[in-house]
Amino acid sequence: MAIDSEGSSEKIEGKYCYVLRLYGSLINGQKAVVTLLGIRVFFDIRVPDGESPDECEIKVRDILSGNKVETLKIEHIKAFPFRGYYTEKKSYLRIYTSGTGKRKTAMKAVQDNNFETASDDLYSFHRKVARENGIQLSGWSMVSKYIFKKGVDTLCPYAFYTSKKDFYPLEDLTRISDRFPISALTRDRTLVLTWDIETQSQELGEFAEVLDLNHNVFMICMTLHWKDDPKPLKQICLVDVEVEPDPRWITIVCGNQVNLLKAFALCWRAFAPGIHAGFNDSDYDWRFIMERAYHLNTLEWMWERMTGKFETKEEIIKWKYRGKIGAKSENDFVKKYPVKAPEEGEEDPEVKDYMGGPIKIKISAEDDFTSSFLKIPGCVPIDVRVCLLKRFPKAEVDKKGSLKFFLKKCGLDSKADMPYEKMWKIYSEAKKSPSSTTARNMREVAHYCIIDALRCQELLVNQSIINDYREVASIAYVSLFDAHYRANGMKVRNLLGAYAVKQDMVISTRVPENIEKGKYPGAYVFPPKKGIENRRPVTGLDFASLYP
Repeated sequence: MAIDSEGSSEKIEGKYCYVLRLYGSLINGQKAVVTLLGIRVFFDIRVPDGESPDECEIKVRDILSGNKVETLKIEHIKAFPFRGYYTEKKSYLRIYTSGTGKRKTAMKAVQDNNFETASDDLYSFHRKVARENGIQLSGWSMVSKYIFKKGVDTLCPYAFYTSKKDFYPLEDLTRISDRFPISALTRDRTLVLTWDIETQSQELGEFAEVLDLNHNVFMICMTLHWKDDPKPLKQICLVDVEVEPDPRWITIVCGNQVNLLKAFALCWRAFAPGIHAGFNDSDYDWRFIMERAYHLNTLEWMWERMTGKFETKEEIIKWKYRGKIGAKSENDFVKKYPVKAPEEGEEDPEVKDYMGGPIKIKISAEDDFTSSFLKIPGCVPIDVRVCLLKRFPKAEVDKKGSLKFFLKKCGLDSKADMPYEKMWKIYSEAKKSPSSTTARNMREVAHYCIIDALRCQELLVNQSIINDYREVASIAYVSLFDAHYRANGMKVRNLLGAYAVKQDMVISTRVPENIEKGKYPGAYVFPPKKGIENRRPVTGLDFASLYP
């Protein structure tokens, strides 16, 4: 069951090749990584009308050699362009390169010379690979031939290498019912870790701010679940002062903020979750933790324990942290403290996203949510508040969109009741004059924090959020990460691209230079006619009739 994916280069038989890694769980729930080999890196160039493929190839080779781009092979193919009406296939040059970096350079060189390209995904080559080869990035798949290797990934005890030809989706569970019980396949063993943190400023009554390093995190609480089960497998409370134990959860007293952060990393390593969820954590919790880990020089230590790989903190911030150190929140709501209005000036979200930094998630036609998090390979971070903001119309959501509001909206039990002022007073007394009384009071704080984390999973299950994401990902050949973070337009394009491959068409995903900036909210959605097609929405696209 694939959860997460990433494309990268790997040295195989002395040569670097593009590979696609799929992280997920086996049928028994153990975590595994499957590396798909034999993926060819290419894009297409349309041969201009009036030119032969050979003439076009000479021009293209001159352009590529002038830009010092090496190609593995140039192949002549025929296909229908996706746009327009054609009764005959057109000629294309298929340019093969050794990696995605050279492919980008080659595409830019030919596009700068006014050639029309296709199969030209720039930032999302993994989606192109998935749709062209029918690879499910989220769902059950079968492997017919593979090589098993040990010790490749410390967090995934099972590592498989196989050709993309021998990896295919399991569309009918009854096909393997003679080897595995159907119940084992329908019971999803994806491990979900939810969390919540508690913070304090130096002054009582003041909310702890992310960018003020004098403010500290004193508690991190986590709950662990199977994806579809609101009942926790484990509950853990990490805290930096003495707390009276509670049989309902594991309490770990860390002594100080640095040890608290390290304990969180070790807990992550022990469980290696497939999904990590919190409420508004991509706007507060992750940013608070990352600022402290970076400035306390514990980030490299934490990353090595959480991933099994060492990277410098500069590399982590540049490539793995979808946020910016020292940056203010760009959203209009923060869980623990009020936020000033964002500064004027807007970055291109597409460029900003793929160059690193926070991801802008489309909430509605008018609203985006800026999400920051540490991207751990094999785990998909999901902000439950973002899911609910997308699900419920803006008119139905109160101004704050708080956890308490959404719990009531979904008919679930509310949060534990504890005013912030009371919590801060309890913690200050426990830190200044620890005693059995302060330890008992801190247990109430731990209960408050544990409940907040627990409610995240209850909301995910109640609204069937992960299952809905999985359904979209399965249809559109995108990942679970894409289903949460990307807008629906991307998913539609990828779905159309998958259809185009089956119809011998080539499609371009190149963004036009002149982009329509207008937004058109307020369309009326008609209720479906039951009995015609109630499994999934059906569009009125009929490309087959264009090609008799």
